Amino acid sequence: MAAGSQFYLTTATALLAIAGFPLTSTAAPAPITEVQTPREPGPLMAPGKSNIFRDEWGMAHIYAAREEDGFFALGFATAEDRIDQLLLIYLATKGELAANFGPGPIGADKVTPHLANAIKDSVASDVAVRRFRILESARENLAQLPEQYRRNLDAYIAGINRYLADNPAKRPAWAPVLEPAMPLAAFSQLVAEAAQICPSRIAALESKAPAPAEPALKGSNAWVAGPSRVANGGVLFSSDSHGPWSAIGTLFYAWRMKAGDFDFQAFEPTGTAMPFFGHSRDFAWGWTEGPRFAGDCYRVETLADDSSRYRFDQETRRFETIPYRVEVKGAAPVTGQFEYTRHNGLLSPVVERRGRNAFVASYASIDRVGLGHGRMYNMAKAQNLAELRAELAAMDIYPANLLIGGADGSIFYVRPGRIPIRKPGIDPSGVVDGNSARTAWQGFVTLDQTIKVENPAQGYVVNDNVSPDMMYPERVIIPDEHPPHLALEPGQTTLRQLRHMELLERAEKLTDQDAIRLTMDEKIYAFDRWATRLKSIDDAQFGSGNGIAEFLAQLRAFDGRLVEDSGPALAFSLFIDALNRIDGNAAYQMALEIVDGKPIALERDGLFVAAVRAAQADYAEFYGSLRHPVYGDRHKLSRGGKRWPGAGGSFVFTGMERHLDLQGGWNSRPFIAAPPRTMRYRAATDRASELTAFCCQRVPFVVAFHPGGRLNSYSQFLPGLSDDPASPHFDDQLALASSGTLRSNHFELRELLPAAQSMKILSVTQ
Repeated sequence: MAAGSQFYLTTATALLAIAGFPLTSTAAPAPITEVQTPREPGPLMAPGKSNIFRDEWGMAHIYAAREEDGFFALGFATAEDRIDQLLLIYLATKGELAANFGPGPIGADKVTPHLANAIKDSVASDVAVRRFRILESARENLAQLPEQYRRNLDAYIAGINRYLADNPAKRPAWAPVLEPAMPLAAFSQLVAEAAQICPSRIAALESKAPAPAEPALKGSNAWVAGPSRVANGGVLFSSDSHGPWSAIGTLFYAWRMKAGDFDFQAFEPTGTAMPFFGHSRDFAWGWTEGPRFAGDCYRVETLADDSSRYRFDQETRRFETIPYRVEVKGAAPVTGQFEYTRHNGLLSPVVERRGRNAFVASYASIDRVGLGHGRMYNMAKAQNLAELRAELAAMDIYPANLLIGGADGSIFYVRPGRIPIRKPGIDPSGVVDGNSARTAWQGFVTLDQTIKVENPAQGYVVNDNVSPDMMYPERVIIPDEHPPHLALEPGQTTLRQLRHMELLERAEKLTDQDAIRLTMDEKIYAFDRWATRLKSIDDAQFGSGNGIAEFLAQLRAFDGRLVEDSGPALAFSLFIDALNRIDGNAAYQMALEIVDGKPIALERDGLFVAAVRAAQADYAEFYGSLRHPVYGDRHKLSRGGKRWPGAGGSFVFTGMERHLDLQGGWNSRPFIAAPPRTMRYRAATDRASELTAFCCQRVPFVVAFHPGGRLNSYSQFLPGLSDDPASPHFDDQLALASSGTLRSNHFELRELLPAAQSMKILSVTQ
């Protein structure tokens, strides 16, 4: 055992003694010992043993002497909370969904209700995962991972298997045989980067929305405040992942582990066994999405007399082929052959044919599945900036916006993914000529060449899904100084970004609680200006009676904040809905004018009046019986029947704007106005007066690195850590979301002990 591990073991043992844990046992422990209170006997962190504490929110805190023992416990704990989800994800990585469930969507008659219809077409999923060789690439790359992390993955799978062995009734008939490459493959299948490249670029070419959905990981807020902005000279880090709460089950899983030299609070895409975002004692990081050109879509024209061949400059080449057979339960197998080229030296699949044209997706990381896991594992163990940079320099991590804050006072932004370098004049946002070496890549972007901001004079870094040139009021990154393949979209920003910049620009002497308030801020940038415009319209135009004056007074009091106990926020939400119903395009134009600070023409007064009257009618119909109706009466947080008042929100305007999407195609999307505390609501199925949240804050978390090595860690995990409807942790964190509260993550053992609800001791088996 390393000296650092022995010291921690000794320290933890002393703390447990203080807490009342007996520290010796003459009898060998049972394979699993579970106690309902962490003040009863149990050995601590002997090699081959793992302790799983559960805190008041159900999060697993794992303590072990060796890393592999900790990852064994992680597999076991994840299975306790998400076994059906894990098995379905891993079955999908094998491309064997159709063989077990038949064709079409996987509905509630085949899997548990919270997983039902998450996979819309089992055959299409199986074909895609095989076409892109996701699991095969993960298997091939296992040997390149750090040796200790390979042992950890073996132990993680053994922990899942141990749970299934101990709970045979929990093993469904369709459960696959598990292997350590599956956690690597699960992440690549989830983000589906390679599969989206050609649909995105072809859709842009045809000026229509891409048919496939975008990857699940597509939005977030993140900011870091450096020592000059923090009261005690420390660093405050904030990250908040946005998007639907579910993909195949609840998207993320949270865990805390101290095992050997691995000491981390992690938030991972479920089943990936990696520290995708979170923090150690030295660094915290989080992601926000942004466009990238991680691959190209090539149009390859085939020979007129032979569709299996094509010209490449002066050479005739033949598509490589691999036959496939997808078994389908209750139906005939689906067979065919995949076609590939060797563009850029990579096995690049043909994803579509149209006449003589074959469209080929050449993706920079198609043969590198899982290598980013190893880099992030090493990042989690990095103790200084040089060690962290060494992992980033490989440029093998997720190709989005990465924000990092360090206990050493460092703050920075970087895009650390594998991005091809193109020749001048090649436009990677379109479909590229695949019959010529002229469009071949010229290598890959290095850490020195990529976009980054390090320890800026502004004292903060923030990126809420914006082009890097828009991270500050005055540009720090100049678009013309960067080549097109780095995927800047000059001027592209969000209202969340503008609001956070507004707050951070004037921030001084920030504390932990200030950081939480900034993270959970409910104000939509500039939207208080709607009230000013409404005040400019003569009351007489709105008429009288039916409560119109009272409703108008509420609207005119709206301050831009979507707070659960706000009457003006309720009135405003009804007003915007009415405005969109009456004239969506005009509503969109007016929203832009409001944000830009431009005057809204007087001829719009009639539209204002009509929208106010329509909104007041809705208000009277649905909320007239309430004494003081508020925003939380309409907007609800719910999962499994219980309801909490909602806050935050977003307004989707029907006007479409062309932007680079995540895969680099110029496609249209609606204008969305949202505060940093973003939520998306849709009509409730059982109450006409209510909207129910299905998105977007998933894992807001804040880390405070204080001088002297002290840190505080806070988070909220929506809707809850367990996917079991019978668990108290199925939806309990919606209460935190309702109040805008972040809970302590109990990063230190001494913090955990008073809050721990149970402890489980595992004897590790392989």
